[in-house]
Amino acid sequence: MRMTVPTPLGDIAIRCYGAPGAPALLLLHANPGDGRDYDAVLPALADRHRTFVADWPGYGDSTVSEPRLVTPERLVAAAEQVLDALADEEGVREVSVLGNSVGGYVACRLAEGRHARSITALVLVDPAGFTRRTVLTRWFCREVMGRPARARRLVVPLARAYLGRLGTSSARATYERTRRLPGDVRRLAVHCAIWRGFADPDFGLADPAVLDVPILLLWGRRDPVVPAFLDGRRAQRHLPVRTLSVLLPTAHEPYNERPDLFLRHTLPFLKDPRAVSAGRLRPSRPRRR
Repeated sequence: MRMTVPTPLGDIAIRCYGAPGAPALLLLHANPGDGRDYDAVLPALADRHRTFVADWPGYGDSTVSEPRLVTPERLVAAAEQVLDALADEEGVREVSVLGNSVGGYVACRLAEGRHARSITALVLVDPAGFTRRTVLTRWFCREVMGRPARARRLVVPLARAYLGRLGTSSARATYERTRRLPGDVRRLAVHCAIWRGFADPDFGLADPAVLDVPILLLWGRRDPVVPAFLDGRRAQRHLPVRTLSVLLPTAHEPYNERPDLFLRHTLPFLKDPRAVSAGRLRPSRPRRR
């Protein structure tokens, strides 16, 4: 089943899988990309959950009205409208949110905002929002990845690095979609607008340590975009102490590179996320390499 959620940024396309009575799960993808990036793990997730897969504005089957307005903060507002629509049209009152990169950032912001009581668990996969903000990082976001003339030369080699070994059909399909990005003016404009948004003064989490929701933090040891030894450790320091943290032998998208390993950690957590808060699951910390 498909549904469309109108937002000021464009119409967000949602694909719906699984039994209507199953626990709800919302998947939020990275930049660039679309909901198909989760195809390798979707069957296993949808077998246990009513799974909703969103495409950000301008990506996948979603439309975009003004690409330059698609910032991380506006994606948060759009995701809130998605949750409103799921409640109104699907009767979803409680939902777990799984997000990668900017999708992980949006997931955290949802758990901070007006929908906090409806969020039952977060699965954060190499999430944005934990990079130390410096003159250099702001310059890179604005003037390198935020400028189409420069980004179109870098987006494909960067994807080749953060997707890892391309050993699965899903990773190769994601890479092929990214290879078409430099020739798509509107998608490239969305990609750059999100990157510029990472340097905006209003970008950032209020206080991740007080998030009152079970959290599974998954981080790829070989992630070249948000490195585990910097951003991953910073996330661990700032998230609640009962966050279940797992370091994986992957790059930026473990669900693409090692779907079996990703599911091995994700499915048990989603089955009983409150076990983390109750202390029945012990967080594992990354080891120094």
